[in-house]
Amino acid sequence: MRGRVALAIGLVIALVAFPSVAWAAWSGGGVGAGFARAVTMPAGTAPTATVTGRNVHVSWGEATFPDSSPVNASLVERYDGADVAQGVGSACSGTIAALACREAAVPPGTWTYTITSKHHAWIGAEGPESVAVTVASPSLSFDPPTTFATLPGSLSGSVASFATGETIVFRLDHPVNGQVLSGSVSNSPIPFSGASPVSVSIPALTSAGPHTVYAVGSAGSQASAAFTVSPHDVTAPIVSSAVIAKSGGGVEGLIRQNGTYYIYANVTDQGSPASGIATVRANVSSVTTGATAVLLTAGSFSVEGVSFNYRSAVQTASNPLVAGSKSFSIAATDVAMNPVTQGGFSVTVDNTAPSASDVQTVNGGATPGRAESGDQLVLTYSEPMDPYRILAGWTGSSTSVTLRLVQNGGGDRVQIRNAANTATLRLGTVFLNRTDFTGSTRNFTGSTMVMAGSTITITLGTPSGAVTTTAAAANMTWTPSNTAWDRAGNACSTTNRTEVAPLDLDF
Repeated sequence: MRGRVALAIGLVIALVAFPSVAWAAWSGGGVGAGFARAVTMPAGTAPTATVTGRNVHVSWGEATFPDSSPVNASLVERYDGADVAQGVGSACSGTIAALACREAAVPPGTWTYTITSKHHAWIGAEGPESVAVTVASPSLSFDPPTTFATLPGSLSGSVASFATGETIVFRLDHPVNGQVLSGSVSNSPIPFSGASPVSVSIPALTSAGPHTVYAVGSAGSQASAAFTVSPHDVTAPIVSSAVIAKSGGGVEGLIRQNGTYYIYANVTDQGSPASGIATVRANVSSVTTGATAVLLTAGSFSVEGVSFNYRSAVQTASNPLVAGSKSFSIAATDVAMNPVTQGGFSVTVDNTAPSASDVQTVNGGATPGRAESGDQLVLTYSEPMDPYRILAGWTGSSTSVTLRLVQNGGGDRVQIRNAANTATLRLGTVFLNRTDFTGSTRNFTGSTMVMAGSTITITLGTPSGAVTTTAAAANMTWTPSNTAWDRAGNACSTTNRTEVAPLDLDF
């Protein structure tokens, strides 16, 4: 209830004015008459209140005594809509010697102010109320659009009616326990106006549906605004497979130092709906120094008959590079910024060049010493070779070839050609070291070739003409081709290999 209690009865101060007429008595027995004069304490004047943000500026006129002398102080009071007095802020509380004050961080609501005059220890009557003013509640508003089809996203807007000097933290869906969101307040701390542009980032893994951003001020102000996330991708991509293969093609999974190679991967996005793959990168620093984020691009690729949908540009292995198994990983991010890093992939480094280990023939025909259908030529390397390099598209399984028995005055010899008999395979030449296997060059069409481990076996087909039977045993010599590679891409040594004992008839 409004009203202040004056310190003088009836809000009147009995001030004795001299000289005056007064009644007085003395001990000498004389009598006389006297008069006293009283001055009333003035009431406060009607104040004016203006609002800026959460600040209310209150000003008022000077209260004066009848002789026009001013009171020396004032008391300020604030009332709510029910005319109940509220405590005022520190800048307007207590004795105010000036004719204005500014109350900061005023709570939201509709308020009136009154002034009570004060002179030293004496208090006058409370003056009339000011015109009501309204302090707005703190607010947060976002500019459209506020619905996201993909994430992460950003909301721009503004805050208003926050307390001067506050800093603001943004939270998702709860003002106390919600996830703290990355955001910026252009005018921070909040200026006198109480307003500032703001922006807030909405993270990629925010679920679909309605959400609320809370702006929480350091002095207790709080406001919120809504946004919506449409069904979107919150699932990281899947890296289902990855290999390293020589840039020259062939068997995957092995390389050599200073060799060139590609990185292949199969990466798919699993969102509902999927946002699509944004980036795929490989960390192959164990193979190529410093290559921690090699970019792979989308496409259609095949390695040994297996399809991949991402491949890097050509990379070069370090030199030197210690032989052995090297691990690598693939990192992928979708458009919705869901990341995944998949390890567990490896490649083997092999720096040893292959060489010829042995050459033999096996009689499978009717006559020992005569090259005929069913006989076999067996070539053994020091390690498994890359079949794709020996014959394009060959995987090592049984395939049709042509064995050519070449008549030569310096010694008959054998070469392996493709099934169409148009090109010689990268197997080198086998010298029979005798001249009596044939009187003319013969082509054994319909021959077959198969690889098992380090051994390649050619089974002779049908000869194109008559052949002869050798008269004696001899040790064959095999000169391999350096155009053949092992599975890591090391070129084969051309050092001759003589048939290992026992000495026997060939074919």
